Parts: sequence; C-alpha cells; structure tokens
Amino acid sequence: MGNQCEHDSATLDNALEKLFDERKDFIIIGLTGRTGAGCTTAANILTKNFDELYLPKPDNNNINNNEDRKYRILYNYCKQNWEKFIKIEMRNIITSFLLEEDYKSFKQFIESNKNISNKENIIKEIESDLFESKYSKMHENRNKVKCLIEENEENLVKDEVYNFYFEDLPKFTINLKECIENIDKKSYTTLYQDIANNIRSSGKAFHNGFICENIHKLSQRTNVLIKILRKRNKIKIKEKKEGRVLVVIDALRNPYEVTFFKDRYSAFYQIAINVDEEIRKSRLFKLNFDEEEIKKIDSIEYSNKNTGDKIFSNQNIRKCIELADIYIDNSQQTKDYSELKKKIAKYITLIMHPGLITPTHIERTMQIAYDAKMNSGCISRQVGAVVTDDQFAIKSIGWNSVAENQVPCNLRDMKSLISNEDKDSFSKYEIEDDDFKKVCEDKNKIFESSNTGGRLYPYCFKDIYNDDVKKEGKNQVHTRSLHAEENAFLQISKYGGQGLYGGNLFTTASPCELCAKKAYQLGIKNIYYIDPYPGISEKHILNCGINKPKMILFEGVIGRAFSQLYTQIIPYKDEIELLLTK
Repeated sequence: MGNQCEHDSATLDNALEKLFDERKDFIIIGLTGRTGAGCTTAANILTKNFDELYLPKPDNNNINNNEDRKYRILYNYCKQNWEKFIKIEMRNIITSFLLEEDYKSFKQFIESNKNISNKENIIKEIESDLFESKYSKMHENRNKVKCLIEENEENLVKDEVYNFYFEDLPKFTINLKECIENIDKKSYTTLYQDIANNIRSSGKAFHNGFICENIHKLSQRTNVLIKILRKRNKIKIKEKKEGRVLVVIDALRNPYEVTFFKDRYSAFYQIAINVDEEIRKSRLFKLNFDEEEIKKIDSIEYSNKNTGDKIFSNQNIRKCIELADIYIDNSQQTKDYSELKKKIAKYITLIMHPGLITPTHIERTMQIAYDAKMNSGCISRQVGAVVTDDQFAIKSIGWNSVAENQVPCNLRDMKSLISNEDKDSFSKYEIEDDDFKKVCEDKNKIFESSNTGGRLYPYCFKDIYNDDVKKEGKNQVHTRSLHAEENAFLQISKYGGQGLYGGNLFTTASPCELCAKKAYQLGIKNIYYIDPYPGISEKHILNCGINKPKMILFEGVIGRAFSQLYTQIIPYKDEIELLLTK
C-alpha cells in the first residue's frame, strides 16, 4: 500500500509538471527598442545561467510592501527553474543572406552604395587577402548548408548546419563589423540597414526591387534557426536528456517580423525595451554619437514617412513597440543592470508559471485603456485612455473617436460621398465644397481602378484637407475626432463631475499638447504612457510651472499577454494540495 501511495505521489507530481511543460520548455522572446534603449543588454542577460545572472536576492528581513513579497515569490521560483536562452541576432540572419552573394558582388555593392561614408578606405580594408579568403570560404559553406536544407528538412539536425548558423556565422559577422568599423563606425549600421531593407523587399541582399512574396524572408530564415533548435532538442529528449528550447531574438525592427512570430507561436512574446528620451540620448552621447547622428538614426528607426512598399521593407520601431506584449523601462540603469535583471526575471518567471503573482495597479489600469482603444473608429491610429483617482479607482474611460451621434471614419465610404449617398455620414463642408469633392473624386477613381478586395474606402478628412485642399501641412485642429484623453475627461463632465486633482491619466500613446494642457488644468498628478507622442507636450506644456504632472513610461504586461501571464493554469490552492499529497 505504501509503495502504491509513493507511486501515486510521483504520478501526481509528474502530472502537475506536465501542466507547465508547454510554458517552460519552449519560449521565444522577441526584443525591440530604439538604439540606446538596451535591447542587446537585455538579450545578453537572458543568455546567462542563474549563477551567472547575479539576480539581486530579496531581503527577507526588510520587506516593506506587497511588491517586495511578490519579488520574493518570483525569485524563489526563478532560482529553481531558470535556464539560459540561446540568442539569435538578426544581424547574423542578415549576414546569411549577404553570404549568398560572392565576394565580388559584395565589393560592388559597397562601391555603389550612396549611404556609406569613407567607401574608398572601406574597400581597401576588405580587399585584404585574409578577408577575401574568409568571405569566400563562408560563401561556399553557406551554399552547402543551403543545399542540405533544401534537399531534406531533416538535415536541420546535422552538426554542420548547427555549427554554421550558431558558431561560424556570428564569428564572421563580428569580423566583418570590426573590419568596417575600423574605418567608419557608422557605415556598418548603414550597410546592414540597407541590406535588411533589400531582403524584406526583394529577398536578396543587394537588390531592392519589391516582390511581395519576400516580406517575411528575414523572419522565415530566423524561423529556420528555431526549427534547428527544436529538432535537435527532440533528439535530446529521445536520448532522455533534459531539453528546453529558450530563444531570444535581438532585435525585431519591422512590425511584420513581429506579427510573423505572433501568428505562428503562442510561446512568442514581444518585449519592448523603453527608456526616457533624455537618458537614451545621454547614453548615445557617451558612445560618441552627436546630435545630428542621433537624429539620422531616429529618422530611420522611428519614421512616420514610410509609404508604398517601404511600409513592408523598412524599419518601424514605433510600430514594433505598439505590438509589444511586455514593456520594460530601462531608464534606471545601474552598473550591474540589477533593476533590468529583476524585471526580465519577473516576466520570464510569469511566462513559465502564469498567475504566480497578481498584476500591479498600473498594469491592470493600462490593460483597460488598451482594451478601450479597440472601440476607436480612427483609421490612422487607435488610442485608449483611463482616468483614475489617486488610489487607482477608475473614474472614466475614453478612446479617440468622433463626437457622439457622428459617424466614425472607419464606417464612412468615399464612394458614398461622391454619389451623395448616406448623407448623415458627411459634413455640409464635405458635401458642398467643390475643391474638396474634386480631390475625393480623383482619389476614388484611383481606388476603384485598384484591386480593392471588397474593401470600402474610408478616408481621413484631416489628411485630405491639410495635404490636398488647403495645403496647410500638419494641423490637429482639423481632425474630426476627439483624442482619447480629452474624451475620457469629458465623460466625467457628461455623467456627473468629480474632482480629479491628484489623480492619474493612463494613455496607450502619450498626450499631445492640447490634451497635456487639459490634464494639467484638471490637476492630474501622474501620466502613464506607452509610446511617446512626437510633439513638444512634455517639454513645452508639462515641464513648467509648479505641481507639474509627472510623465511615467508604462512598464508591465499588456494585451493578450495580460491574460496569458496572470491567469492561473490550475488554482494555486489545488497546486499546493497536489504537492502535499504523499
């Protein structure tokens, strides 16, 4: 009977572990963030064993609040279950495409590239016999590996495939980086940005012609490396060796790379590393970047100007950040990165064991703002906002939308405007102004001559009025919508006023100058935001006077991940009872 009980106890323990195996044994972390935010630092932290991590120990004799207690729980679980991640660097994936071309083509690409400085000296550097020999050998090895994989996908488990991607390729990338940076530090970044854009556009390193089938080429190649790890892991398991596949991708810079992995893996989590803008710039200054160089980087990474096929091929860090599941604020940086380590350990632990702790007030409230933005009928950008008192009790919710009883932009069809149908959807100005109507007619002709796939043609009044009719440039006055923040403020007035002095504003973007003024006037103490608004609201509006509202970068879990990380797989009481069964 005793043996039977022991057997039952072991079986129950195994069954309990099985519940968490899917979460613990396969995790993909995608990192994104602006240059200077700390993505590479975060990736390197994830590649450490627990003993190498030097995670700060909780002080059990000095626990002051529930957040300290939560950290103690997370630390103890992390200590027993943490394993290091394998890093996949996107620069190595880019190099693998580069190496499909021979040395001569590589040299010609640099010679013809208008964005690269100091070309003559760089050419001299790469013309050395040693470098050419290394390049040619890697080019040959790349083609061999490519043939092996195309011949049979089962060849992914072979050592020569693994060694090429995870050992030889990173070494060569570093060698190439050093070679170019010896001459010009910025040219390496420029070169790899151009090649990455080319790959997303044409599927080739040195060609930029757009072919839509190649949008996911970089992601697909990255996925090959994940498949290599998973297939080799299956062999480990068969040999009764412990095997987990924990991957961190450094770094995703195009939103369609993010959606590629989100669509394929429930085990994928996008982490955005954010940092206060002034701190980010100060870090870059210390790395010898000047103001102009920072502006150039930002114009590439954080541009709103991508149009046409550039939407699919170019970097768009802003959109990648919007798609994140987890946000980490890396502004408080210590020499040993202790704060960053604690934050990373927290979220990895929750991925492994959902529901181990409860969300913070800030996470809970921002999740409501995140859900609220789905109500927005804006065709440009959806934003949600929540206003709370100083104890985080919710007072109102808002989203960017037109005034009540008006028709949101996503439900309006330009064809209806042209044909004088559904008149309640349009303003008197839109219906009667000849110049505006003419612009709309021209745009509608282009739309109807295209393959619309059954889509309506909703349009942004502000864009047409500013850019095509009056040509006034960017002017928020002409938007049809209330901003999410002002909508939330107005709800309080509409349904019975209550004081907001000392309260909090949560917004999935950050307030523009107009909304910042309103927040200041209402006595808002803290403004929690996710993505900075490209204006001067903080410097010009919020950062003057007394009792200034404090701008706070959001940190925590959002969207689908909120449920995934905070919903218990099994009630914790039942979990403990199973562990106590003997």
